[in-house]
Amino acid sequence: MNLKKRFQYFFNHKFVRRTATLQIGSFGGTIVQAVVGILLARLLQPELLGIYSLAFGLAATTSLVIGMGIQEAVSSLLGRSYAQKDKAETENILGFMFKITFFAALIVLVFSFFLPNIADRLYGDSVIGIYASIIVVAVILSSFFFTLAYSAFQVTGRIRSLTYLIVIDQSLRSGLSLVLVMAGFGVLGAVSGHLVGALILFISSALLFVNLKIKDSVFPDLRRLIISAKSISLKKYFGFTFWVALDRNMGNLFMALPVILTGIYVTVSEVSFFRLAFGYVNLALSLLGPVSVLLNVEFPKLHIENKEKLAENFKKVSLYSLALSIFLTVTAVVISPIAFKIFYGESFLPSVPYVAGLIVYGALYGIGVGLGPMWRAINKVKISILINSVILGMGIPLGLWLIKSYGLWGSVIMVTVWFSVSHLISFIYLIKKLNIKNG
Repeated sequence: MNLKKRFQYFFNHKFVRRTATLQIGSFGGTIVQAVVGILLARLLQPELLGIYSLAFGLAATTSLVIGMGIQEAVSSLLGRSYAQKDKAETENILGFMFKITFFAALIVLVFSFFLPNIADRLYGDSVIGIYASIIVVAVILSSFFFTLAYSAFQVTGRIRSLTYLIVIDQSLRSGLSLVLVMAGFGVLGAVSGHLVGALILFISSALLFVNLKIKDSVFPDLRRLIISAKSISLKKYFGFTFWVALDRNMGNLFMALPVILTGIYVTVSEVSFFRLAFGYVNLALSLLGPVSVLLNVEFPKLHIENKEKLAENFKKVSLYSLALSIFLTVTAVVISPIAFKIFYGESFLPSVPYVAGLIVYGALYGIGVGLGPMWRAINKVKISILINSVILGMGIPLGLWLIKSYGLWGSVIMVTVWFSVSHLISFIYLIKKLNIKNG
């Protein structure tokens, strides 16, 4: 296949077109976030940015149970019921999502009261915990209708609406944080901006979901949704969604823990250097995110329709994503000295060596893009959880020792080992599993 035909193939492929649309919107929102992050770094400078980073890390870990895990777990179920135009089942699934999110939010809210004490014990500063609690409340507010609208747009193929929702989520909260920091409120302004933005997102998502009901009768209105949430038994879908959500949140935990653990042994200024290096590489890798989002629907369909094609597509997606992650990471590393000097300023130049240190982490990241969707498609998320639990069980003590012994370079080694080992073991297992099924 020559280059022209290959381009036409990708252009005409429905999945590729949807991915491209979602990537463009997601990348736009990510760029907004990146610009805001740069300005926040310049305004807060290393010490205050380090405090903000630790607060965000604590909040992210605390609010894992109401993160994207629930939404991704339900997407597979919702995709099947919507494909069958089963109004009753769709209503039950969305009611379950609303109910489980409500109870998860209550648990997180209670736990957030202990964050000041936890922050005081870990970092010697309870104010970090107070900031984290504010962010937790913002996460709770932005979760209820956002997850409903997100899942609904995903399964109905409304990629433009989904893209719009993602851009709002990515840019609104960070933009308001910047405004309040510029107004002189410091770290308090940064976290309060997330709270105000979450409130706006809560209202916007509810309106988008209501509008979807008008266009598509398969979905319930808000009144029916609340009635369904009250009556639905958590046991009905809990067995499946619990493991899927736990698997997805293991990935979020992998992302949140490095900054939290780093802050135990180094100064808050040094935390900001690592956080910017880690965030910079992940910004480059964010182009891979939409691929994983769409695979959550694509892989379950292929698992039912064509298992041989499922294995083939998994290999292709993984290898293409690996090639893309290598390109993105190498490019990011090469331009990092100039990028940090121009955008962040000389006070953050100590981050540059750690960007180069993360090159192996970033290069191998792409092979993990299809792992989560595939685990869910073949209903083997428990294996994924087992693999990642063992890695974290061994990796956290190792990581703490590395950070204590080698400072930020210990953090770089820890991140590289965690992600690379997890992705490679999971990929090899899945390839063998799919080959056995097709053999």
